Amino acid sequence: MGRGLVCVVAALLLSSPAAAVPVTFYFSTGSAKITATAGSTLIVDTTIALDGLFVTFDSAVPEVVDFSITAPQSPSIMMLNPYGGYDTFVIESASIDPAVGFSNFSVTPSGPNTWNFLVGPVDVMGVYSASSTGGVPPPVMNLPAPFSGSSFINCSIDTDLMAFELLGVTLAQLPGASFGEANDLIVKADLTWTGVVPEPGTAVLLASGLAGLAVRRRRAESRRTRT
Repeated sequence: MGRGLVCVVAALLLSSPAAAVPVTFYFSTGSAKITATAGSTLIVDTTIALDGLFVTFDSAVPEVVDFSITAPQSPSIMMLNPYGGYDTFVIESASIDPAVGFSNFSVTPSGPNTWNFLVGPVDVMGVYSASSTGGVPPPVMNLPAPFSGSSFINCSIDTDLMAFELLGVTLAQLPGASFGEANDLIVKADLTWTGVVPEPGTAVLLASGLAGLAVRRRRAESRRTRT
């Protein structure tokens, strides 16, 4: 099945009256633009690949009903500026999930099939590590460092391009005092996924519809041949 056809069908499903029932879509690939700052100093600015996720979306409201993100371990990231004696940075693990009381706020359409939201609260949990490649031990050796927090974040979904974004996610705020630094290390990410596979039930309906069209076409061709 062509990707364009899947996108068209998904957009139609989300814009049709039947879409009052939330529909789950599975995004296969994505990326995260990660920045880390300490005060006004930019420490990290990079983009890493992400695995897939699911998003349950109800266009009748519209609202994001559910999603789940688990980021794979990142490659070793060279810092633009050293922090606490470290010059490389690794996201060991990170997850983002709706927290108790999750809801959508300030829903704003920005196109026929595009919506922007403020969603939350979401729970963020992560573990981070760092190292020094210069052979000099950093002053603090207590990494990997865990982080957990809850916040509201910006979200957008485009059912024409089949794109889902979570913008301005705080992945970590690690205390500077633990690293001998005056400023906390704040790690943020903009997460983006594009391309989608319908939920299994939707895929079955779509396949049945395509099969029915194929049967009707063969019958019509057969009748034309006989006449």
